[in-house]
Amino acid sequence: MDKIITALKGMALGLAFVIPGFSGGTMAVILKIYDKLLDAISLNIQKLKKNIGFLLALGVGILLSIFITSVVLTKLFDNFPVATKMTLVGIVIGSLPMIWKEATSESSFKPVNIIPFLLSLGVMIVMFIIDNSGTAESVVQTEFNFGLALKLFIGGIVAAFSMIIPGISGSLMLTIMGLYETATEAISTLNFALIIPIGLGAVAGILAGAKLISMLLSKFKQGTYALILGLIVGSILAIFPAEFKFNTEGIISIILGIVGIFTPWLLEKAFEPKTEPAKETK
Repeated sequence: MDKIITALKGMALGLAFVIPGFSGGTMAVILKIYDKLLDAISLNIQKLKKNIGFLLALGVGILLSIFITSVVLTKLFDNFPVATKMTLVGIVIGSLPMIWKEATSESSFKPVNIIPFLLSLGVMIVMFIIDNSGTAESVVQTEFNFGLALKLFIGGIVAAFSMIIPGISGSLMLTIMGLYETATEAISTLNFALIIPIGLGAVAGILAGAKLISMLLSKFKQGTYALILGLIVGSILAIFPAEFKFNTEGIISIILGIVGIFTPWLLEKAFEPKTEPAKETK
């Protein structure tokens, strides 16, 4: 029974991994498996052996959820690109208060951390201008080549690294890098030539990232979150559908974007454990 519950938690975690703007790390905290997961994926053979059953059950749920969700999202991108992208824009905007809450959970925002925010935001703006993302439709790549495999491997590392941080979305990082639709297409069609480099990158990112994330969040928590906030704000430029028009489809897309803004908060509340009210002592 414990393994089934763990697998169901894995499915919830997989859902968070695939939906841009919603954090797998936050979901793990909500499901009360974050500390155990970090401990299990640390580079310690004894801890890995101890938690192998937990990891296998969790992994089955995650993989099943990622596959199902990727199939659905691929169909949405193919048939309703403007509405789907506007929904993602809303989800990204809706995730910002959650990340700000994490950044200021221990102290008020320090002015010096505006620097990493502006630097990362500037990088995203420059990338947007260079790639001309506002006038060119993003291309989903399905054919294997070394350059794409390398990009997917690096994307897997960045996404897995981001998944470990509560408040940060790994799939959002793939969106920022322009790899999200390619990755979901590969998973939904079981294109193993592209899935393998993503998977290898994800494994490398998880194994190498656990201790590094712990160090960054313990020593430079607010600066790290400020840098990520800049990346996320800048990513809105790249995600926004270039083909958007103020017609019936556009109005529906705006409504879905507004729904998307509330999605991260609603998901967090839906999975948030209910706390018992404190009993009064006589």
